Amino acid sequence: MKNVVKITLLLLTIVTFSCSSDDSNDNDEPLVFVGSWSGTFSGGDSGVWSAIITEEGTVTGDAFSNTAQESLPLNGTISTEGSFRATAGTAENGATFSGTFTVDSSSGTWENNADQISGTWMGARN
Repeated sequence: MKNVVKITLLLLTIVTFSCSSDDSNDNDEPLVFVGSWSGTFSGGDSGVWSAIITEEGTVTGDAFSNTAQESLPLNGTISTEGSFRATAGTAENGATFSGTFTVDSSSGTWENNADQISGTWMGARN
């Protein structure tokens, strides 16, 4: 009888671990935002931005500031749900962009704490 109980417990343990799954399916979900995007920003500064979103959720591009008359590197990330965060320029003196992407449009806010300016941004898939 002890062997039957041990075998039953062993089988239950094996079945439990073999049937469990990881419910975080983020790595399996395709990122629908992959591709080339561009748009504008306005407020305390204005200009245009463009970026490429990779399958890994990496965002790289540039933002052109009309006030500074220069192009700044844009680097950030996007989640599978479309939550976006990036920095244009450097962490010390750049602007932080945050917002949301949908399948074909994007929008949000930006702020530059060093210059105490902020505004909004919007964009679309190219």
